Amino acid sequence: MANAAAIAAAFGGGLPPGISGTNDRCTVIVSNLNPDIDEDKLFNLFSLYGNIVRIKLLRNKPDHALVQMGDGFQAELAVHFLKGATLFGKHLEVNFSKHPSITQGADTHEYSNSNLNRFNRNAAKNYRYCCSPTKMIHLSTLPQDVTEEEIVNHLEEHGPIVNTKLFEMNGKKQALVLFETEEQATEALVCKHASSLGGSIIRISFSQLQSIKENSQ
Repeated sequence: MANAAAIAAAFGGGLPPGISGTNDRCTVIVSNLNPDIDEDKLFNLFSLYGNIVRIKLLRNKPDHALVQMGDGFQAELAVHFLKGATLFGKHLEVNFSKHPSITQGADTHEYSNSNLNRFNRNAAKNYRYCCSPTKMIHLSTLPQDVTEEEIVNHLEEHGPIVNTKLFEMNGKKQALVLFETEEQATEALVCKHASSLGGSIIRISFSQLQSIKENSQ
């Protein structure tokens, strides 16, 4: 891979443990999915690890889906970080597919031109934030006048919120929201990434921070 060195640099000089950087299979198969899942929810989760080309839910296997990532490294990140993650009460199985790509068709959803793909700009920075699901989510592109109460109201249907912190970075409002479990945080991310809050389309990712410091509230 031509950009392997750049990616290693983004991770601080070396790839995360368990990541080879040599995989060239771009398509992953996800199984044990809850029937409530749809393509956009899968996009919201898998786009944390790379750009999504297209997604196909398998009609003959209702709890299976194929996800085609931008390249093999991004697919490897998704398999590594999402294997065993819990979503809507089910432990996800994520593996490389024997299909090199997903054939376009009436039952595929296209995302290659989506402006919601997270790795179109600042790809190196995004790689640094790749991690398995955590209890803490990070919200950005928030409205400047948003309140913590509005954020809680927007997210609390997914589970009890333990703590929140609203802050400003480079003049832009951002927030950290801590749930009781990884599963609740994952559900909030897949349901509310790219949703509208106060007229802004918000972005949600997992945070590797373990707790919200009270003294910096």
